[in-house]
Amino acid sequence: MQVYLRVAEYVWLFRRQFILSVICAVMVSMFWAVNLSIAFPIVKVLFENDSIHAYVDSEIRRYEVEIQRETEALESLRPDQIERKAVSQARLSVAQNSLAFATLIRQNALPWVPKDKFDTIIAILAILLMATLLKGMFTYFQELLVGSVVQLTVNSIRQACFRTALRLDYQTLHRIGDSSLMSRMTNDIEQMTATIRIFGVSMVREPLKAAGCIGVAFWVNWRLTLLTVTVVPLLGYMFHRFGKMLRDASHRSMQSMATIYNTISETFGASKIVMAFSGYRRHRKQFLNANRSYYEDSMKIVRLGSLIRPLTEIMALVAMFAALGPGAYLVLRNTNEMWGIQLANRPMDIAELSMLYALLLGTLDPVRRLSGCFTQIKRGMAGSERVFQLIDEKSIIPEPRKPRVMVRHSSTILFQDLSFRYQGSIDEEQQRPLALKNVTLEVKFGEVVAIVGGNGSGKSTLISLLPRFIDPTQGIVQIDGVDIREFRTLDLRSQIGLVTQETMLFNDTIYENIRYGNPNATRKQIEDAARQAHAMQFISQLPDGFDTVVG
Repeated sequence: MQVYLRVAEYVWLFRRQFILSVICAVMVSMFWAVNLSIAFPIVKVLFENDSIHAYVDSEIRRYEVEIQRETEALESLRPDQIERKAVSQARLSVAQNSLAFATLIRQNALPWVPKDKFDTIIAILAILLMATLLKGMFTYFQELLVGSVVQLTVNSIRQACFRTALRLDYQTLHRIGDSSLMSRMTNDIEQMTATIRIFGVSMVREPLKAAGCIGVAFWVNWRLTLLTVTVVPLLGYMFHRFGKMLRDASHRSMQSMATIYNTISETFGASKIVMAFSGYRRHRKQFLNANRSYYEDSMKIVRLGSLIRPLTEIMALVAMFAALGPGAYLVLRNTNEMWGIQLANRPMDIAELSMLYALLLGTLDPVRRLSGCFTQIKRGMAGSERVFQLIDEKSIIPEPRKPRVMVRHSSTILFQDLSFRYQGSIDEEQQRPLALKNVTLEVKFGEVVAIVGGNGSGKSTLISLLPRFIDPTQGIVQIDGVDIREFRTLDLRSQIGLVTQETMLFNDTIYENIRYGNPNATRKQIEDAARQAHAMQFISQLPDGFDTVVG
């Protein structure tokens, strides 16, 4: 539930479009119910050989007779017959309201209805066409508005993910892994996008369509309609059980996709090594295993999702039969009771049963569509959990609350009694061994120092402590007698130059790549840096010079 609320917070940022889309969905559901309700006048005119005018007049006469009968019955009851009085009063109230509605129809609507039966059918079909056109128009605007909300929401979430990742420290990023970051920002967010769209379109529109049909069906015959809701607890239980299994399977599937990303990144990121040592077979096998694992996890989702729709349709049909079976009995027997149980205020006719059938069938379609969305919703929610786990990550390199102003380094750099242990993954039960233990080193201003040692001796770890890529488990690092944790990391790193073992070029111009560490550098400074790096000669030979895109 927490994940739904987190997503809703982002959606609410664009509430204007969302509210307009809900209004469009309400209009769609209204025209959906209107289209299905047209079955009643069509059956009346075609099959019962009746006109709308004659039908309304007969209904008014019937309500007048019923009111008179209930009034006389109410007056004949003794004062102590409180329960029977309440029942009779309720019947009288229903008859009076029905008479008022029928009279309103005769006075305001019937003058516009043709008296000729064929003309009536043509008018009904024209109304059906107009309602369908309006429903289509509101459907278009709803999906357009929802599409806008979805893209804006996902853009905000993707931005939040990227901001969080940029804020994290090196050790946390290493623990999460490049492949996991890529998977969460691409595959998981794509699943999330599809789910938010389903919520905005189907999860709003389809329940409203079903509610509109059920509402009109209750007006036709509330007792028979009530029988259809008996399967709702069964549907709820089924969705709960399948939902848990789908969510777990979706988590495993997304983890498998992250493994595929990792295999691809690792293989082609070290393509020179793979080629040099002919490691093709090894990496093919790794990718085959990762791909097979993803296939197996995905098939679990497919199997579960394939079961939901037919089971839902079967339950919905059972619910329809629970109402239509007794309804057919009332029509064929010309009665309002079945096995001594009152199921209608008066005997039903074929037109009322047809309308009830159309409305319940109209309810089945939204239920069927919603069941088809269930699998994607669970996959999207699993992806959302992984995305929000990333957004909630905190850097283990804290910024000082009251940072000191960092002046230009002029004295010493001191590594004092340093020990460091790398964090393991969540699954590791034991702590990793110390990478550094009780290291003390002082470097005076102007000295050139080389850190030499074997593989795994802690050279890179020691150097990583200076720009605070990592913080020591024990001990301190000082610059000019001040603990570097008292400076803002931005100020600290602005005084440190870094040359990595491998050249890294960003997908930008040579000009932007050179000034990456100092965005305020002038053109002259950039050209001087290129000369010092002996790069000016080949840069000048390029057609676009410093504006050549590399990377």
